[in-house]
Amino acid sequence: MVYILLILSMFLAFGIGANDETMATVVGSGSLKLRIALIIGGVLVLIGCMFLSSSVGKTIGAGLVGQEVNYDNRMMLAVLLSTTIWLIIASQTGAPISTTHSVVGSIFGVAIVWSFFPEQSFTASLNWGKMLEIVLGWVISPVLGFLMALLFQWLLELIMRKTKTNTGIIQVEKVEKVFMYILMASVFWTQLTRGGNDSANAVGIFFGLAETYAELEPFSYVYLGAAGLMIAFGLIVVGKNVIKSVGGGLVKMRPSDGVVIQLSSVLVLFLATLLGLPISGSHVLIFAILGAAYIKGERPDKKSFRKMVVSWIVTFPVAALLSAILYGMFLLF
Repeated sequence: MVYILLILSMFLAFGIGANDETMATVVGSGSLKLRIALIIGGVLVLIGCMFLSSSVGKTIGAGLVGQEVNYDNRMMLAVLLSTTIWLIIASQTGAPISTTHSVVGSIFGVAIVWSFFPEQSFTASLNWGKMLEIVLGWVISPVLGFLMALLFQWLLELIMRKTKTNTGIIQVEKVEKVFMYILMASVFWTQLTRGGNDSANAVGIFFGLAETYAELEPFSYVYLGAAGLMIAFGLIVVGKNVIKSVGGGLVKMRPSDGVVIQLSSVLVLFLATLLGLPISGSHVLIFAILGAAYIKGERPDKKSFRKMVVSWIVTFPVAALLSAILYGMFLLF
């Protein structure tokens, strides 16, 4: 069962890569072609998974369930399957859902089923302090991304307006070329950080198992490398749908706009990763895009935005329901 769980976590890693929209700004602004962006993103997410994911992975692993709960193989299996199924389904539609919301929702689902056992209670099924910490991160991180984008976009518009007034449109175009390179550097940093934060939703299974099976610990980097490769594979094969949806479907952007969005996102993500908080990189990025668009006086494409909002709303309950059903079936059979 342990080997089955580790193999299935590779499919979850694939699903995480399939729903990674980090490269959307470089593709949407025309700074990089889609194919090149996917290859670079795959390499960076592999590095991030191997060297930055352990802290958040341990939080996701067994840190969310209550102390009285035996986070056994059947629970992990239900969490893995439900999260993977939902991620792949959503990625096919091009909707950038939250991997973190999916995993936490799945854990919530199995905790509900566990609470129906004799002499068990729902209050004891989860680590509510850690859950509150994560939920606060979900609320605060998009707001921070939005506010940072507001500030950075306002400063950018001020600089570009003065540049255009003093030196003309040709100089503005030259400045945009400089921003294109800054954008690529900031996106690469973001992808590296996302590789550490988002991948933790898959590798958390390994750290959860390692608490019970100490003999797994020496193979942590082998496992992390394999998970990183699967995330990269998911990004290259399926992730292009999400990147196209976010990069070109939500708002129009210049390289300078992309820099604002990526800088706002990566500062929030990097801080959360250092603190070991599993936040939603998708939500931070989208809210940063909305903040930048607000300053420019642009409105997001209604159809694209509506699809994203609906996917965000249904992710947690769908993942919880799927995992509860699967865990209930595993208990019966």
